[in-house]
Amino acid sequence: MKLLDRIDTKYVIHLNLLEENLLALKDQYKVLNIDGVLVHPYETLYYDTPDFHLYRMHHSGRQNRYKIRFRKYVNSDLAFFEIKSKTNTHRTIKKRIPVEQILETLNDPLNSFISSHTPGAFRQYVPVLRVFFNRVTLVNNLANERLTIDTDIRYISNGQEKIIEDMVIVEVKQEKQSISPFQQLMQGKRQRSNYISKYCLGVVCMNNDIKKNRFKHRLNTLNKLGYDFH
Repeated sequence: MKLLDRIDTKYVIHLNLLEENLLALKDQYKVLNIDGVLVHPYETLYYDTPDFHLYRMHHSGRQNRYKIRFRKYVNSDLAFFEIKSKTNTHRTIKKRIPVEQILETLNDPLNSFISSHTPGAFRQYVPVLRVFFNRVTLVNNLANERLTIDTDIRYISNGQEKIIEDMVIVEVKQEKQSISPFQQLMQGKRQRSNYISKYCLGVVCMNNDIKKNRFKHRLNTLNKLGYDFH
């Protein structure tokens, strides 16, 4: 159940509320267990243009947009090159190919892969942001739905590092829009979804002069939860 074509909904909760929420869901979900391991570290390297064209597509609210990245599943030592697109029907579609390792420079086959799966003229992409986090995945007992729970988020860019302490990003991933026990729990707590990707959040964190006014409301919401985003 890879859910490479899906509907995503993101929530941000504070780490001190995670256990309480998980206990409330223990009868609706089971924890994904891979060879006895429940917590899985990820490493991601995002590519963009030098002037952050892909970030600016997200910031401007473009409905058809995409991200380009390498992702490594550290425990299994598996890596993929991925293009993650968001369509005008609010679906997330991920195309990926296996690679031996994360690369700091794109080669011809990878550039061809980008050209085949992105619209418009090809652009010169460079690595702009590295992201590390730990993930626990919950699987709905009754529906084709997963919850990914990301903690210990750490960004590195241009020799600078920022750790986002006590933040938990929960993403509801569904084949089609349906009733989700987690979303019902959040509604009961009056917790709204806060859709800002780890990539866009990282770009904002690591680039003080980047344009971010359209994210201001979302960043203010995160600041009210105790974080420090400007």
